[in-house]
Amino acid sequence: MKKKSCLAVVVTYNRLCDLKIALEALHNQTYGDLDILVVNNGSIDGTKEWLQTRSDICVINQENLGGAGGFFAGMDYMIRHEYEWLFLMDDDGIPDKNEIATLIHEYDVVCNHKRAILNALVVDKDNHNLTVFSWKRELHIPKSVNEIRTVEYIYGDIHPFNGTLIHRDILKSIGLIKKEMFIWGDEQEYMSRAVHSGIDLITVTKAIHYHPKEKGTWGFVFPLIKKYKVLLKPKHLSHFFYRNAGYFLNKYPENKKENIRFVVAYFLRFLLHFEIKELIKFIKYYIRGMRNDYR
Repeated sequence: MKKKSCLAVVVTYNRLCDLKIALEALHNQTYGDLDILVVNNGSIDGTKEWLQTRSDICVINQENLGGAGGFFAGMDYMIRHEYEWLFLMDDDGIPDKNEIATLIHEYDVVCNHKRAILNALVVDKDNHNLTVFSWKRELHIPKSVNEIRTVEYIYGDIHPFNGTLIHRDILKSIGLIKKEMFIWGDEQEYMSRAVHSGIDLITVTKAIHYHPKEKGTWGFVFPLIKKYKVLLKPKHLSHFFYRNAGYFLNKYPENKKENIRFVVAYFLRFLLHFEIKELIKFIKYYIRGMRNDYR
């Protein structure tokens, strides 16, 4: 049986306006052999009803299983339906019209018979000369798109799942995303798993994926001292963040230093700001993650 070419998976939750823009951009791709799958995570904003009117896309409606559960469903669909390529993105991203064609074309060029996960360069949708997400410190990558694009490829770092291309053989080799993680950290874990399996991570700078600015609330570790900050998640969801960090930072040995910094910073943040309930939650769920306890 001949494999179908590429499946683009969009995971969505209560962002119908953004979803419509994302789907229009996918339909305008210059790569022709493309099917589109939307995984709707229990949206209540009319997304399900609108998707029912569309015959040009495939749809999975499920309860809200977070980004991890959504991408798991998309990966599983791709494997079962015999696609060769998987393209992953959130509902608030906008792929450039040549993005998928460029990534697939570059795969054989850049990989040189090695396995790799490719990613587009993720650019601020409101300022096309700035990238959106941070890079690994040791790579010393600038934020300016013009400076970055003086090289064709960035080896060793990507920003999943925002314009991410994965070959079927890789999914068959390392498995699907850890769906129990729900949100925050599932992408990091999957990329680390890939690297530990000898798979390269490469950003193709000529492929562009537009995305809103990175969101997040930052809090100071020490009262009145603004040098050290930690990322604060909404308290009704923060246990996912702590648990996933406990799992990810302890599973892969290269995270040892980051693990120590993470634990110390969050412990001090909650203790010094008298957020005792959040401190107890942090300790409880971080330990659960260390034990891979996702019950």
